[in-house]
Amino acid sequence: MLCLRIHRGVEINARNEPWLRTKAEQSAQFFEGDLVAHFKAEEEILFPAMGNLDGAQQLVDELVIEHRRLEALAGELRRGGGKGLANTLCAFADLLEAHIRKEERLLFPLYETHVDAELATQVEQEILRRIGSGTHPRNPELLIPQA
Repeated sequence: MLCLRIHRGVEINARNEPWLRTKAEQSAQFFEGDLVAHFKAEEEILFPAMGNLDGAQQLVDELVIEHRRLEALAGELRRGGGKGLANTLCAFADLLEAHIRKEERLLFPLYETHVDAELATQVEQEILRRIGSGTHPRNPELLIPQA
């Protein structure tokens, strides 16, 4: 939802500095409140569980690089200045959306096909213990459309 809100909003508000700053702040808050813990859980729990799977290492390496790039973009958004704020917002939304799709289309099918049930249960329990369900964002108000 955040990516969609950014793309639709930038189309209308590309020259509206207050809107851009607000959306940048909200995006940085979403990153800090939800994505940091999510990425940490992936990197410390899920990715190591996939370490011996054929074809997984290159994909995992790409995803970790994307995590760091999203972290850098969130830092730029947190600073919230500059004429390139609309471009930074779009870059953040584009990369986050592509990252999610890569996980959905490549990572999760590989994991589900090759990780045994016992390990999958352990990974799921540890992720739930650390971050809870991904269906319940910590700051859902950041996903609500604003004018």
